[in-house]
Amino acid sequence: MLPTLLLLLGAYDVSVQPAPAEKSRLDWDKPVACMLLKPSRTVPSGEYRVQCDLTARTCLAAPNRVLVDGVEGEEPLSRVNDYCTSYLDADVIHALEKGEWPIVEAIAEAPPGWYRDERGRVMQVNFDLGRRVFFGGAWAPYYRPDGTGFVPGRARVEFGGSATTNARDDHQQHRFHFLEATLWLGSNPRDLRFEASVLRYDTSSRHEKAPLWLTTFVGQPKRFDIPLNFGWGGEAGRFEALGGRTFVTFIELDATLDLWISADLDSYLRVRLGPALEYDVEGKGAYLRPTVAVEGDFTLDRDGFHHLTASAVGEKLVFEPVDAGRGVSPNRLRLKAGYEVILFALNDYPVTFTLDGRAVWRDDVPALKGWEFSGNAGLRFSLWAPARHLSAPVVARPVRVAPVRVPVPVKVPEVANPPLEEEETKSEDGLTDTQRLIRAAKRKLEQ
Repeated sequence: MLPTLLLLLGAYDVSVQPAPAEKSRLDWDKPVACMLLKPSRTVPSGEYRVQCDLTARTCLAAPNRVLVDGVEGEEPLSRVNDYCTSYLDADVIHALEKGEWPIVEAIAEAPPGWYRDERGRVMQVNFDLGRRVFFGGAWAPYYRPDGTGFVPGRARVEFGGSATTNARDDHQQHRFHFLEATLWLGSNPRDLRFEASVLRYDTSSRHEKAPLWLTTFVGQPKRFDIPLNFGWGGEAGRFEALGGRTFVTFIELDATLDLWISADLDSYLRVRLGPALEYDVEGKGAYLRPTVAVEGDFTLDRDGFHHLTASAVGEKLVFEPVDAGRGVSPNRLRLKAGYEVILFALNDYPVTFTLDGRAVWRDDVPALKGWEFSGNAGLRFSLWAPARHLSAPVVARPVRVAPVRVPVPVKVPEVANPPLEEEETKSEDGLTDTQRLIRAAKRKLEQ
């Protein structure tokens, strides 16, 4: 079929039929034609976005502007396909003009990770919390068993940014964390903590072919693949200040092994280890800091609303400057588990609730030797959190529907002498009580 070239917004005297029930939606991945159809009460301008299905022999038409009180307003649709084609098949145009193909009112297309409502307004419903710029605050009490006890009057403020990129046909992911800083404030200088990092980087790969596998020969031969997803990471410009001491990490280089990684690469469980070059500002000396860690980062749902993190990090200071207040080669152990959930979005910027618990043991700071347990509960606002890498177009939002109770048919007991067919028409005066009951039950079933 030869295509007919239409002028953009070419006019056709074709009426758009109202949707029979729930409106269909234009497909984001298929071409859309901009057409001027017959004006209606809902769309007085007649400007529509049209998409036709050659197999079903039907077309969908969505208003080109946002509806206000059931009538198109002045606001154009946002986040639609920029290119609106001016080509339609000649046979399709002919069928539309003759009324052979129905053209039904619909809702315009929306990009993956976004949802368009009945009025044509668009909103983001899928978020990647691994790509954002954020700031937040929290209540951050802590407890120390060294005599300090429970300190409820402490707060936390934070900001930072992160980004991820997928490569090699979504088989490798690069993760960047930049200018992340956290400050804990309290009424006593002992409550003060500060942590910051200029840049952190790591990468993960998911191999389709396992580099190592195990074969067993008990019964039928069986092969067990052993995935070895190696990667690497590093950090530059890390700062930590607490208890009158300040530590600066110039650079850290790590090797990583993903024990498990999800198909979309956003969730993983891994082992990380490597050396770092650290400097003790008060001790005026540089030294090595080997690190070993087990870390998990999990996105728990398709749309990225629920996020779980956990880590156990051990550090040891080697060749550190002599300090009378601490022993040789002091250690640090950091345990952390956190949960973050999106509460709502403000202009498509998510606001999340954060909750985490931490336990730290260290003997490198004389004033804060031993264990410290803390919790943080607060809010975080993300200035940028696009849809996830592998998000799909959203055609409908899940709706909780009340269960429908299906009536159970009543089984009418059989009688030895059922009434004759001609008795159905005679009056109930001459019937027995059993016959009246059977006749009433039959009427009920027929209704």
